[in-house]
Amino acid sequence: EDSIQEVYKKCLGKVLHNSDHNMIVNWGLIISLQLFSAIGMDASRANRRHFRIVRGQAISIEKVPWQVSLQAYGMHVCGGCILSPSIILTAAHCTNGFRPNQLQIRAGSNYCKSGGQVVQIKKVRVHSKFNINTFENDVAILHLNNNLKFGLTTKSIQLADRTPTKGNVLVSGWGTTSENSFIHSPHLQYVDLKIIDRMCCHSRGYAKENKIITDGMICAVGNNKDACQGDSGGPLVKAGKLVGIVSWGIGCARKEYP
Repeated sequence: EDSIQEVYKKCLGKVLHNSDHNMIVNWGLIISLQLFSAIGMDASRANRRHFRIVRGQAISIEKVPWQVSLQAYGMHVCGGCILSPSIILTAAHCTNGFRPNQLQIRAGSNYCKSGGQVVQIKKVRVHSKFNINTFENDVAILHLNNNLKFGLTTKSIQLADRTPTKGNVLVSGWGTTSENSFIHSPHLQYVDLKIIDRMCCHSRGYAKENKIITDGMICAVGNNKDACQGDSGGPLVKAGKLVGIVSWGIGCARKEYP
């Protein structure tokens, strides 16, 4: 198991390189766009890009045992990923406006409202360069009050050692099933998406909205499938390793906004 210092190094500042030794990205910047799509630009907390799975399918927590529900006052707001028995990775914007004692996670359950283990948050560490306007560095680490008990439904996920530029990825969560809905899915859902080139992603619609797709962002697309409100902070997984977390986008499952 990685020490807390090693987790910080991987998630909040380590620079990864490819085989040509060209800088790819800070892992802390690896956030996915419309896989990780947003509900728009409303700044209110209720509408602030807390995403969910559109046209997904039910999945057992045993298939994604690193998935957790991040909750405020006992209500699901975002997803998260287990890095160790005491550390959860999520999106920084998911913690905006909340104190640690207002947050908890539920792990090891197919449902965000029941079952599994519920643990209170002790400390929140947000990326020092997180920008709420551009969603750059949209990463936060949560320290738990008590360690999770690992088993068949509760496990950590290994971080990828490089940023993928293509291929299929999986995202999971309890977010809403449509762009205009505020009702979260009671059962854990998943969807398969495909990573696309950042420049292609930018030209498909984000450019006209003056939204910048940085080197620290991954863009993924599905056939009328997507993440949506309530999926933020959840895992983007390729070949069993964590390559990103749900962050932002425009709308849900809009073909012009991957």
